[in-house]
Amino acid sequence: MCSRFRFVLFFLIAVLSSTMVFYGSARGDYLQTKAGTRSKGWSTAKINGVWWLIDPQGKPFYSKGVDIVSPGVQSPKSMAGHAFYWATFYPSLDSWRIQVGRQLRKWGFNTLGGWSDCSPKIGLPLVVDLELGRNSQFHWFDPFDPRMEETTMQRARVLTAPYRNLPQLIGYFSDNEVGWWNSALFIWYLKDPWNNYTKRFLWKMIYDTYGGSWNGLLADWSPQNGAKSFEDLKKAGAALKLRAGGHGIRLVDRFMSAVSGRYYKLMYRAIHAAAPRALVLGDRLPLYYHQDVIRSMGNNIDVISSNYNVDTPDGWVAPYYFDGLRKLDDKPVIVSEFFFSSTQNRSGNLNEDTGSAHPNPGHLMTVPTQAERAWGAGRALLNFARFSNLAGAQWFQYCDEPMGGRADGENYDMGLIDTSNRPYRLLTEHFRKLNRVLEKEHKNSLGLAELRSRVSEPVPIVKANYPIDLHAQTLVEWAKRKTMLCGFGAPSPHVPFADVHLTWKTEGFYLFSLSNVYLNPDFLDYSGKFPRSESFQLHFTLENKGVRNHLALYLVPQDNSSSPDGFDLIPELFRIKKGVCVEKLPADGHMLRINESLPHIAMEAFLPARWFGVDKLKSGMRFKVNIGMMSYFREFTMAWAGKPDEGQIRAPEDFREIILQ
Repeated sequence: MCSRFRFVLFFLIAVLSSTMVFYGSARGDYLQTKAGTRSKGWSTAKINGVWWLIDPQGKPFYSKGVDIVSPGVQSPKSMAGHAFYWATFYPSLDSWRIQVGRQLRKWGFNTLGGWSDCSPKIGLPLVVDLELGRNSQFHWFDPFDPRMEETTMQRARVLTAPYRNLPQLIGYFSDNEVGWWNSALFIWYLKDPWNNYTKRFLWKMIYDTYGGSWNGLLADWSPQNGAKSFEDLKKAGAALKLRAGGHGIRLVDRFMSAVSGRYYKLMYRAIHAAAPRALVLGDRLPLYYHQDVIRSMGNNIDVISSNYNVDTPDGWVAPYYFDGLRKLDDKPVIVSEFFFSSTQNRSGNLNEDTGSAHPNPGHLMTVPTQAERAWGAGRALLNFARFSNLAGAQWFQYCDEPMGGRADGENYDMGLIDTSNRPYRLLTEHFRKLNRVLEKEHKNSLGLAELRSRVSEPVPIVKANYPIDLHAQTLVEWAKRKTMLCGFGAPSPHVPFADVHLTWKTEGFYLFSLSNVYLNPDFLDYSGKFPRSESFQLHFTLENKGVRNHLALYLVPQDNSSSPDGFDLIPELFRIKKGVCVEKLPADGHMLRINESLPHIAMEAFLPARWFGVDKLKSGMRFKVNIGMMSYFREFTMAWAGKPDEGQIRAPEDFREIILQ
């Protein structure tokens, strides 16, 4: 497909040690590939600061893929016209393959995504999900079992066999949406019996962390089930809960990082041993990543893959997510799954998980009409291409899910076509027009990354010349690129875990934040109300004429068995003095959590000018401002000015100057 877009690069080859360097135009542009890449297979490269896949002919390649390009299966649903099956519409399976290949190329796609038919007759490069970790029983069994490496090697040889000689193969995903949930891993393996190697690994990590001091452990942990010594933690059923004010979450993250690091090491070795010419494309992170997991990948991955639930109905993609990946591990990234669904559809999809006790309609991005679906998907397509580390995005999926839902109950209008083989014309026309410009957008993407890193002072805060409805449950009206604040810092080796946007009107300031945060409230030992100190929090401090007004916005978990998450996040708003909550302010009309299931957290707020001792905000006004955020259990912190630690956030002393425009 690259030839369609007349995307031409000329290469001269020079070999320096184990690294291949290709020199291009007379301007001295260069392309550097990862050391040790396979000369006849696919590789990756950074060209002028922008990451690409490189095809076997040496040409840069931006993956524009579609997942589950599948002929379907005959079933009661397909016979009733409620699910797609090739034989209903085509004289032969090969006829379907040839026609669907032509159709996808017409719409500008150049990759078959996960779970697609692997026949060369479709005529597109292919990526394959192996489910290698699951098939090797790595997850939730015993990752540190010394036999695990050989098991993984054996399974990789079997699982890659059907695809190993396919000329169109790009590479393999090791798994799909494993999920590196830190507290869940810690709880699971600590309760295991002593004959589990991973339990022993964890016990030693706990013992070494506290130098054998039980009192040291008690500062961070509340032992459960009567445990009174390290020996008791060796028993099956052992359990620890975090103690408020402690730092036990650091140990949890170190254990998770050790498990994920072993996973990536074994998966990489096994896949490369079985299929040395294929790229290892990661494990399709589940709409979320933990920073310590990304850091644990090291050189044991060629491409980071992540599924992604677009942040707002207008296709906005929060920059912290992909900028964070770039800062944590500078590798190419593929969005292995993104989607838009519509209430208005032809397949009878309800856009909910009908197999769940809590169907949670619209949890995955859903809009009212097909026109809004096409618009949002097109905007997302462009936004993805504008990240310099993102080497492709793959749409989920080719066909709508069956009426009534697929086998696991997921029931979404995600298709380019409906179950009756009819394309959604507005959507596919958007793809046809925009797919042809994505290489150009991506080639110029480095400028946006540099722009997001610049902070000049005073920082201009633009006025919102549009209505903002704090109860609308959407951020579509926001001028998001103009209102995003740049320059947040986080304690090394971590990076900011959220974006913050700020604008103003005469009556006051408006802000919102987007972040991904995993939470298990039951992992904390507490009685009564969940402590605010351990809650998600955003602090906004404004200094005007030497007077500081500090407001703190909290999202406090509260049990709710009818909620999809098992709890609600209750907004609370306080005035702070010297790090202490001194006045509770009304949250209603001033603070809103936009309804999304975790790990997504979108929070919007209106802070009246009078709360800062100002009657009205006017253009030209200057203030000193700091904004700080902490995630649950104080796991991650970030601040706009000064040292981004807990002290600076709770009682800030450093500020940036802003000017209202």
